[in-house]
Amino acid sequence: MGATWHVEASVHCPLGGPGDPGPYSGADSFTFVRLLLRDPDGVEGTGVTGRFLAPEVAHFLNRVVPDVLSRGSHDPAADIAKKFNPRQMGGVVVSGLSALDIALTDIRAKRSGQSVASLLGGQRRAAPVHVTCGFPELDTDALVESCGREVAAGALGVKVLIAAKGRTVAQDLARLSAVRDAIGPRAELIADANCRMDVEAALAFVRGAGDLNLTWLEEPVHGNDTAGLAALAGQGVPLGAGQMEQSLERFGLLAGAGVKVLQPNAVFTGGFGPAIDAAQLGMNVSPAGGWEIINLHWVCGALASGAVELHRAQSRIVRLLMPEGINMVDGQIHVPDKPGLGLSPDEAGLAACRIG
Repeated sequence: MGATWHVEASVHCPLGGPGDPGPYSGADSFTFVRLLLRDPDGVEGTGVTGRFLAPEVAHFLNRVVPDVLSRGSHDPAADIAKKFNPRQMGGVVVSGLSALDIALTDIRAKRSGQSVASLLGGQRRAAPVHVTCGFPELDTDALVESCGREVAAGALGVKVLIAAKGRTVAQDLARLSAVRDAIGPRAELIADANCRMDVEAALAFVRGAGDLNLTWLEEPVHGNDTAGLAALAGQGVPLGAGQMEQSLERFGLLAGAGVKVLQPNAVFTGGFGPAIDAAQLGMNVSPAGGWEIINLHWVCGALASGAVELHRAQSRIVRLLMPEGINMVDGQIHVPDKPGLGLSPDEAGLAACRIG
């Protein structure tokens, strides 16, 4: 590499447009870090990571990445991990490494004239879709309409958020029952608790969900507690977990606790390689936590099967990084027919919502 790399990590929080869902997990739901790299030949790569400690992640990247690249490191992410994360902890370093790996992979794919998905193995050109559209702020009628619309458009299934807005287990079950009636028995239905339940509430939920034919119950218990997940694993509803886990060991523990669907997200795991490594620990894999414009590439590149989550609440982010959008066609989303990640960042839009 060389001394003329350009490195710029920044924090952004886009405003919503007409029809955009509101915040789904706190006021900072849409905050993210964008890492822009430009190599000595002028080839640009974009990396991203999520909202957690975003200013600290950006500061870390701006401080350490220029030095590592200027020294000509053959594996910048490994060198940074060795120095700053020798005990395999999660947090700021792994979030930063996620953005770095994604940006470097974007550059490598562009330099070779292929998509990131092709660079990572090229198993498929498209993946079926679970659409996250069942947001807590929707009343039951609006929830049913939203989910029905996605299934009618060809989605493999829909995801409904539960354990929010003060609703009881019984109220969540009633909402899900209404959705199941609307989408029919064949469409896949996922309930996502976002780690908001204690074990007692989660047990009550699975006992009441027997007639819903849930494809899985996602991250039901606080902190993805493995003892709690193990207590739920044999209750008849498959479990999914792992969207923001940041170590291979944790994915192994989740699998050992009986989680049937592992959900690594490259934006949080440390990048594409760690996400693919985590996927090898489970029989079923479906990344969650949004960022389909990133995760589509490793799922289609490295896996012969498996769906991708299309997170409707993140449309405001997608517009900034891929203004032309990523659309579901016949129930699938396709790898962009462009080199790299296929992104075309709206630099003016990114500047307008930059907060750090």
